[in-house]
Amino acid sequence: MSSRYLLPPAEPKSVGTAYILWALGIFGICGVHRLYLGKTGTGILWLFTFGLLGFGQLIDLFLIPGMVENHNFKLAVLQGSQPSPTPAKAVSAPSQPLKGQALMREILRLAQQRQGILTLAEIAIDLPADFDEIEKALQELSRRSMAFPENNPVTGAVEYHFPHLLHRSPDQRSL
Repeated sequence: MSSRYLLPPAEPKSVGTAYILWALGIFGICGVHRLYLGKTGTGILWLFTFGLLGFGQLIDLFLIPGMVENHNFKLAVLQGSQPSPTPAKAVSAPSQPLKGQALMREILRLAQQRQGILTLAEIAIDLPADFDEIEKALQELSRRSMAFPENNPVTGAVEYHFPHLLHRSPDQRSL
């Protein structure tokens, strides 16, 4: 492949610049922010319809941050770089995976927070442990009659019920 077909790497787009271009709509030049973000079809539509008679332009006021994030993510993927997560969604890595008694204790805490019903997937997402360790812990909790596996009648997913952690009203606690 010849080097004349290679394009220089594109720079990530800015939310500030997108809002400045959006503001051109006040002067009747609508859709430039969409062209800036690579949305050519809707950008041209906005140009010829005055931002869908202003309604589309107004809605974009709230959509711009997501459009910029989406564009920058696609750009990072196309350039082969690892897209960086947004700080609000970043998850810190646990220092060590949980095992044995510590894992069972954390599963019980999680079940208490979730009204006494958990799935394997929920545990795997929320707790730093291997799937095999989670399954061993759930089997041990079942053996000790603390957890009971049941199929959800609607989804068919296996749910673990922790009846002693179900939230009950004060008058049911004496039962």
